[in-house]
Amino acid sequence: MKRYKAGVVAFTLAAASVYCVAEPQDTKSTDKTFIADSAQDSLAEINYAKLALQKSQDKNVREFASKMIKDHEMLIDSMKPFAKKLGVKAPSGPALVDHAKYTELKMKSGIDFDRAYVEAMVKDHHDDLQKFMDEMNKTADPELKAAVAKGETVIKRHTEMIDGIAHMGGIPTPPMPAGA
Repeated sequence: MKRYKAGVVAFTLAAASVYCVAEPQDTKSTDKTFIADSAQDSLAEINYAKLALQKSQDKNVREFASKMIKDHEMLIDSMKPFAKKLGVKAPSGPALVDHAKYTELKMKSGIDFDRAYVEAMVKDHHDDLQKFMDEMNKTADPELKAAVAKGETVIKRHTEMIDGIAHMGGIPTPPMPAGA
């Protein structure tokens, strides 16, 4: 029986040490995924915003679009050092799903465009805010955590802005993510 207990203790200690060693690698992996995804998301936001500046006549939508270009370029730049450090290749453009959404938006005009753009931005920013909040809880890198916190603040402001524009247009919005 003593030999059995000793074996269980040894196995438990070995498993615990493997878990402790594996955790930073898992964190690095989620950090890499977050950095790559946030760069693609920002590129998509910039493309949508440029389209909004071409197509929208709504002052609020145009102001929001201008802010998206400036802020998302800043977010991309703020993540570049972490991408380099972790070996994350810069994306060549937005994700394929964002190309489809862009094409759909491009075919619209007038009020139909504004409504579709605002609806897309509400969804994207609520999703992005949740992604930033999740990364804040997952990353073990204190420098990345600080950059994510700044980015989260920016995305939260965007979410509040687009929700306000949506409410003015009678467009429903989901609740802010818990803890935001």
